[in-house]
Amino acid sequence: MNSMTIIIMAIIVMIVFAWLGMLLLQKMIREAAGSEVIQEAVPLEMLPSGLEGLKILFISDIHRRVIDPDLPRQVEKLGGAELVLIGGDVRETGVKLQQVRDNMRLLRSIAPAYAVFGNHDYDEDITELDACLRAEDVTVLQNRFTLVDLPGRTSFKLAGTDDPRTKRDRLEETLKTPLMPHKKALELFGGEAPFTLLLAHDPILAHRCRHSGIAANLVLSGHTHGGQIILPLLGPAMRTASVRKFRAGWFDLPAPLAWQKTGPSKVRLLVSQGYGTSKAPIRLNCPPVIHLLSLERAD
Repeated sequence: MNSMTIIIMAIIVMIVFAWLGMLLLQKMIREAAGSEVIQEAVPLEMLPSGLEGLKILFISDIHRRVIDPDLPRQVEKLGGAELVLIGGDVRETGVKLQQVRDNMRLLRSIAPAYAVFGNHDYDEDITELDACLRAEDVTVLQNRFTLVDLPGRTSFKLAGTDDPRTKRDRLEETLKTPLMPHKKALELFGGEAPFTLLLAHDPILAHRCRHSGIAANLVLSGHTHGGQIILPLLGPAMRTASVRKFRAGWFDLPAPLAWQKTGPSKVRLLVSQGYGTSKAPIRLNCPPVIHLLSLERAD
């Protein structure tokens, strides 16, 4: 085999690899642009009968994405949602506030909406972002809880920590301090603890509280993007502490010791793969997800 033949074969091989690389990149871009709503039944111990069947739309890690304008129709087609919960990172550096407004307005058109902040929400002035969300009637929970009263439903406690990734979270304060002090909140807090749902952007909070437990029936988190790029045989390309411990999906956490006699035996944690992307607008074997959760009694 002469040198010219070797050169030609090398060029052919490079062209083939370049072509395969382009096909893979196109697949990753298409995957990252998906907008699937996943329906999930969530069995929970000691769920009040007045919350059975409650439908919650949960979205996290929007980052640079514009939410699909067809989302409200998709959700309605699946039976609708009674509550929208936003798990943080509604933007990142360079995202215009108008885009955030448009995204929040779309989500708020589905149902009453509540949000917590994630680490990338602090990339730029948080006060402007906070005002933006509130202007679109999205309630922001920063180490606070509120009582949610939905038509025909039992009231429940919805708590939200500030971002755990940047250590702005104060879990004890979150679960004890009402967003707006009012008689009903103080009465419920002073008496038997109501059903509690906690929003926290980064599931690393669960690892920090692995000994003391989290006094919530259900915890919803994001941040990990599910690893975003999952390599065959090798697993996630991202290997942060949160990804290693809680990459994506459902986890059962030990309940606080104080609940041993009267509370549920476990706390359920959902870690979302998220809607947007980090670093680059690509995903591999880890599509974006919006969750439509339906609460069910497990006992």
